Amino acid sequence: MNVMDNQVIESISRILGEELTGSSITKMFHILDFVDHDIERGYTNTKWRRIDESVTEKCAKLNNPRPLFDAIEYISKPINYVHHPESWNNLKKAINSTLIFTGYELKDDGHVYKVKAARTFDEAQTRLKSLHEEISSLNLHHQVTKYCTEELLQQDYFHAVFEASKGVFNRIRDISGLTIDGQLLLDKAFDFKNQPLILIQGNSLKTQDEKNQYFGLINSIKTCLYLYRNHQAHVPKIYDELSLNDAIRGLMLISLAHELLDHCVFLTDFHK
Repeated sequence: MNVMDNQVIESISRILGEELTGSSITKMFHILDFVDHDIERGYTNTKWRRIDESVTEKCAKLNNPRPLFDAIEYISKPINYVHHPESWNNLKKAINSTLIFTGYELKDDGHVYKVKAARTFDEAQTRLKSLHEEISSLNLHHQVTKYCTEELLQQDYFHAVFEASKGVFNRIRDISGLTIDGQLLLDKAFDFKNQPLILIQGNSLKTQDEKNQYFGLINSIKTCLYLYRNHQAHVPKIYDELSLNDAIRGLMLISLAHELLDHCVFLTDFHK
């Protein structure tokens, strides 16, 4: 890791300075082994300038941005904001709005991680949006958010979509009574050539329109399997696990699969 740009350190210092008192900055310097120049000079500087001066010095000395991350992580402890979620989200977003172009991000666990650096303003704005905020206006099926609440709060796009896709197959197992998974589950539950275990209520598969409806159900679920449920499917560029837009598309497709499953019943229930 190379030393962080001074403007980035200054911006972060201004943000962190709003979270601390003068005495708590002194304590942080002691714990993180930063030089406290205010003590050396015998007078107190503004809070953000104190942080900026000491962090910049240590980053330059080590030729490494780790001291800046140490300061961020010292202040950004989730436990300190557990009763103030709005303050936590505001702090995280403010820090990440500066870090995003450097290839680092403060995650919901309070640690800074290396990520793909944003290259454009639009990309940065998109990635800074909370996934939860972005989908709140969408009428997603309740079974989608049921399986990815924790990931949504962490803004982890990959796991949000992955957990939601797993929910589709849990749903199929609940309807069919099967305990298998993946393609084997689909082959058994929707065995069109022999006898499917899951049918669409009111669809007797006699007309071509009814068959097309059933094939649409099966193919929507296969999309969830191959594009989102299957780890290997994340390698091609068709799906970028860091893309908010791709995550939204994935969640909407999974929501559609659940909406179709809402009209499905087990074979024995179909004839009641």
